[in-house]
Amino acid sequence: MTNKNVQLWKIAVCVLGVLMIAGAITYVLITRMAASSVAKPNSSSAPANEPVNTPTADGVGELNWMTNLDSKYETNDYIFVVFPGNDELTTKADQAVKTAMEKIRQSGTGVDTMTLSSSAPEFQATLERLAIQKLPAVLLLAPTRQGVVVKVDITETKLLQAFLSLQKTCVPGASGCCP
Repeated sequence: MTNKNVQLWKIAVCVLGVLMIAGAITYVLITRMAASSVAKPNSSSAPANEPVNTPTADGVGELNWMTNLDSKYETNDYIFVVFPGNDELTTKADQAVKTAMEKIRQSGTGVDTMTLSSSAPEFQATLERLAIQKLPAVLLLAPTRQGVVVKVDITETKLLQAFLSLQKTCVPGASGCCP
């Protein structure tokens, strides 16, 4: 090899190294930006009427109403839990849940609903643990106890967004998660 070929080879290796470093930095920046754009529980940047991801429904799992859901999961993949408030708003929320459930069922996914009565002994404790301050609210739960809360202005669109968001957090093939 001539001296000129050795220099070209060294330059090529150097350029390749710089490109690899630039690629690694780009990858790290993109993945960090994607991770930071995921909604966090109780995030003060999330408006009160937007779905808020709760990584798990920890803290409510030991409550009686949660343990009673196990029988519903035998035939369903997801459960909408309605926390009623004002009668008029709760009626609108119930209708939004029904239409969202119809669309979800059309995709072959089992889904059911449950209303937690405001007179239930654990109603207030549940609201506190899930940081729900305004009613009505709807909690969409997977069998893994991962959930998404939709608050205040509950619409079919927001419920379907919550469903899609929750589906993304489930890992297919994981025990008790995702159909």
